[in-house]
Amino acid sequence: MKYTDKAKKAIDIANRLSKKMQYNYVGTEHILAGLLKEGTGVAAEVLSANGVELSKILQMIEELISIGDTLVAERDGFSPRAQHILGQAEEEARRLGYDKIGTEHILLSIIKEGDCAAARLLGTLDVNLQKLFTDIIGAMGEDPAKYREELAKSKKGAQNGSATPTLDQYSRDLTEMAAE
Repeated sequence: MKYTDKAKKAIDIANRLSKKMQYNYVGTEHILAGLLKEGTGVAAEVLSANGVELSKILQMIEELISIGDTLVAERDGFSPRAQHILGQAEEEARRLGYDKIGTEHILLSIIKEGDCAAARLLGTLDVNLQKLFTDIIGAMGEDPAKYREELAKSKKGAQNGSATPTLDQYSRDLTEMAAE
């Protein structure tokens, strides 16, 4: 599956930011920054509306994430977690009926993964991930309540040691609201 022009631009920006910051890989944190810096995609609009600023993300990457020697399996330089996120973005696009992967699908994948640098940066900024998820789905013209079961059944879901407790609670809240 191909990427939209905005998603391609965001990934290219992530790659350039990583190099400029002297990292030897492109991680989910760089992808998050690329989504923001791209500026016009659904992900950038939703992140901005939720108070996420590029300057804060870049500052936190520099302060909190070691340049280190992350081993990358692919020549494209993406960390294994970043590769996984991009693979999941394709699944999100397919599941939602899109023929191309957009910035929104990449951001949804980051949120649903939960256990990645990008999601941790959002958490450090006190971004409400359930609201972010709802806002993305809404910006795509979908009804967030329609996805409550999918969210509840996500591989990181189910309350036992969940990496996405906020999304799990959101799913339970939607279920309760639907029952009322």
